[in-house]
Amino acid sequence: MRLQRHRVAIGAGAALLVVLVVVGVALLLSRGPATSPTPPVVAPSATPPTPSRAPLTGLPVADPGALDHPAVAVKVSDVREAHPQAGVDRADIVFVEPIGVAYTRLAAVFHSDVPDRVGPVRSARPMDAALLSPMRPVLASTMAAEWVMRYVDEVADVDHLGSLRVADPDAYVRDPTRPRPDDVFTDPVLLLELSDRTEAPPPYFSYSSDLAGSSAVRAAAVGSTVEIPYGPGWSVRWTYDEAAGRYLREQPWGPHETTEGVQVSATNVLVLEVGSLTQKLTEGGGAPVPVLQLVDGTGSFVALSGGHRVTGTWSKAAVDRPFRLTTTAGDPLMFAPGATWVEMPAPDAGVVVR
Repeated sequence: MRLQRHRVAIGAGAALLVVLVVVGVALLLSRGPATSPTPPVVAPSATPPTPSRAPLTGLPVADPGALDHPAVAVKVSDVREAHPQAGVDRADIVFVEPIGVAYTRLAAVFHSDVPDRVGPVRSARPMDAALLSPMRPVLASTMAAEWVMRYVDEVADVDHLGSLRVADPDAYVRDPTRPRPDDVFTDPVLLLELSDRTEAPPPYFSYSSDLAGSSAVRAAAVGSTVEIPYGPGWSVRWTYDEAAGRYLREQPWGPHETTEGVQVSATNVLVLEVGSLTQKLTEGGGAPVPVLQLVDGTGSFVALSGGHRVTGTWSKAAVDRPFRLTTTAGDPLMFAPGATWVEMPAPDAGVVVR
């Protein structure tokens, strides 16, 4: 009997446990389905947006919409009588073109900052097609020889609004205080309005995010000064101004200053050694002129940024393709963000870098 009672006691306990479980389940069901506690809302860590950068300088842009327009390239006379020039200090990229014995002409490209007066304006040259086509700009000039006009029209991706191609009298004006033919000035802002082009230029060079990341600074070779001879009595010099963080340009007679008294400066100086021939590319009126051998060309370069230099080779394929610039180490050339001047002396000119 004692064993019997024990079994009865166990059975009663089990029954009580079942009742408790049933009651508990009923209470849980009456409260609705079980839910996990709502986790606290944690804001994601803030990631700064990647800044937009100007395609022709690599500089950050606060309002990308402000650069939603084509570039304007202006051919600017560079003989002694043409100085002081107007507006060239505000260009994103400037190409220095040798066009004769011991003198040059500029192709100044404006996009980030477009002034309303640039000049003195002179004629287009064949090398403008290869230099400018990758940017698809509006081109300002005082026209050119018949065969040059035909060549540029046929092969260049530019909207060539030369002085005889626009009816607006304000597009090109003469300055009576200047000697002819270096007395014509243009308004690039107005030329943009007159052009039917609307797209911004694609990037032309590659840029690092800052000066320290540029190829020249990383190479660490000294590049404080570069002297570029273009012929007897015509050499230009760039000297690094550490306080300003820019190179200052000098012409044979002294500082290269604009009509505003501003000395021309640049963040980057690219010296391309380029051969040339004196020839015509098409039939037509006018004498042969120097033609830089750019298309399917190659050569050496030295690039300067931040008081340093790096060397390498350049190559260029079709007219509408940009330069391919490769450092001696085999890396793509990276400029510091800012304006760039491109000097193009002959391979045997005797460029000196210190």
